[in-house]
Amino acid sequence: MAEIISASHDVVFKALFVRNPDLLRVFLRDVLDLPLTENDEVTILNPELIPESADGKLSRLDIHVNMANRKFNIEMQARKKGFNAERVLYYWCEIYGEKFESGGKYEDLEQTYSVSILGFNFLSCTDYHSSYSILEDKRHEKLTDKLSIHIFELPKVPKELIGGDNKQMWMKLIKADSEEALEMVRTTTQNPAIQKGIDAVYALNADTVLREQIRQRDKAIRDYENEMAIARSEGKAEGKVEGKLNILAELVNEGILSIADAAKKANMTEMEFKEKTGLNS
Repeated sequence: MAEIISASHDVVFKALFVRNPDLLRVFLRDVLDLPLTENDEVTILNPELIPESADGKLSRLDIHVNMANRKFNIEMQARKKGFNAERVLYYWCEIYGEKFESGGKYEDLEQTYSVSILGFNFLSCTDYHSSYSILEDKRHEKLTDKLSIHIFELPKVPKELIGGDNKQMWMKLIKADSEEALEMVRTTTQNPAIQKGIDAVYALNADTVLREQIRQRDKAIRDYENEMAIARSEGKAEGKVEGKLNILAELVNEGILSIADAAKKANMTEMEFKEKTGLNS
């Protein structure tokens, strides 16, 4: 069967849930085991797919949500580069304290959830879902329920499909990169939201405007990474030249080499060598 752009691509992931907030509610209910119902309104605070800014195509495509007196930040991170625990905690802190005004009550701050879905192995455990809170070191008593950080690692999701495991089914849906993989999920689960999610992924793949946005974002990321690689390479080369000049200048100052000999070793004229090293200036 034909390949598709899976929901593990950050553009498809965000489009899937921004365009279908009812699916986002069920997704969070199932993967975080929360008592969310149809009466809980989903408010997506950053619905724009790719921000209209100079670096929009390189921006994080997270989903910032308010629902049922809770805050959520959900992100799909396909590549390991740039991802670390400190980054997760930093963005959690930003959302937790967002719009907290002077004179407000700290106890009124809302529960804040960070949900990171990773397309790579990050933790040393074998579990595909890891959750974190603040516990006392010895007694393991929870200090507060305001912090909740969840990491899902797609490569660790069991290959065997378990129809009643909605958490696994959502991860399989996000991971599916072919019609065959999507249809395997469809025939395994009875969850109507996941069934609708499968149809939504097909629809997103048929959206020519969205596919062009994906192409442009992928190109922008490739170009950026290529420019950074060139800059690093040039920086290393310049660093080597500068280091060699510093050594030669020290040898001249110590009387071990003449300026003429040092310039020759640096493949420069004596005038160029003096200008670069500041000798006799």
